[in-house]
Amino acid sequence: MLRSMLGVCLAVQLCAAPALAADINVGIILSATGPAAAIGNAERNGTLFGPTEIAGKKVNYLFLDEASDSTAAVAALRKLYQESKIDILVGPTSTPGSFAAIDPAVEYRLPMITLAPVNALVAPVDARRRWIFKTTTNDDHEATPLFANMRKTGVKKLALIGFGDSYGDAWSKVSADMCAAAGIELVADEKYARTDTTVVGQILKIIAARPDAVLIAASGAPAALPLLQLREKGYEGQIYGTLGATFGDFRKLTGVQGDGIFVPLSPAVGAASFPDDYPAKKAALEFIQRYEAKFGPGSRNIFAGSAYDALLLIERAVPAALKAGEPGTAEFREGLRSAIEGLKGVAGSRGVYNYGPNDHTGLDQSALTLGKLDKGEWIAVR
Repeated sequence: MLRSMLGVCLAVQLCAAPALAADINVGIILSATGPAAAIGNAERNGTLFGPTEIAGKKVNYLFLDEASDSTAAVAALRKLYQESKIDILVGPTSTPGSFAAIDPAVEYRLPMITLAPVNALVAPVDARRRWIFKTTTNDDHEATPLFANMRKTGVKKLALIGFGDSYGDAWSKVSADMCAAAGIELVADEKYARTDTTVVGQILKIIAARPDAVLIAASGAPAALPLLQLREKGYEGQIYGTLGATFGDFRKLTGVQGDGIFVPLSPAVGAASFPDDYPAKKAALEFIQRYEAKFGPGSRNIFAGSAYDALLLIERAVPAALKAGEPGTAEFREGLRSAIEGLKGVAGSRGVYNYGPNDHTGLDQSALTLGKLDKGEWIAVR
């Protein structure tokens, strides 16, 4: 009888024992293939620096390729959630993929840190976008130092050439708005595909419009194409680029012809030339040192910085989220969402992040300054 009672007590104790602590599962969906692969692979490199443990919990990073395709991005998100019960998503890379991922993220009540730049992904913060955050600056943040320089140097006519997708469309809108505010006439707005090998037709139209300056709304190696063909056709006016021009093979492909192009500059790329009192300089230099130690001198870039910072935000948010629930639960996911929304003063590679109930961008205008390419190096213009 006593032995039987002891057996019952032991069984009760085993049943009452707490379950093994669940791991934190971070889903990562990036463009490892497709037109945005250069960006996506840089972002994936940035995720390699995430912590393996936070607040005593093991962290698993689960990666899937979105192949620069919005349908693939949605399929990847559903797979990661249904099979691995991810607690948070980093990505997708592309703007179309990120827009497409919002619906399933909201359906699963899953916080998502997109790496795409368009502000409409996170603003205005409503019942759907309350789940979406980003670690990139807005188009208007990028445009502000460029158009300030245009006004200072007396640009009266501007031509735009950009990607023929949502990225380029966003720049068409912001350029039109900024031109109107600055009293600048937008005399041309041309588009091209990321995979195009020539833009001669568009360049000839731009030159015929006789602009004082040309703005190239593109990123990486494809951003070099309009600049080279502008110079080839004899254009001597000022050329501006968007933040994406500071990435990849742009410097290598443009060579000396690229010198003098003005861009919005991030500390993730040019921290060494930022003032010593810049709040994120130390964090940005740490990112650059860690990244280039692994991937080589000159390899630093904004896209790796965005992913690096996303994992930094998760690391800061997890301790508070664990007070709401265990990983793998709806309570933990809501806790993560709420904790990220409450983060203030987090210095990362791309600036200082301050989120709030009405601000899921995190970065502000201070995250960018006017920069230029000088003898093959991106430097801040003081």
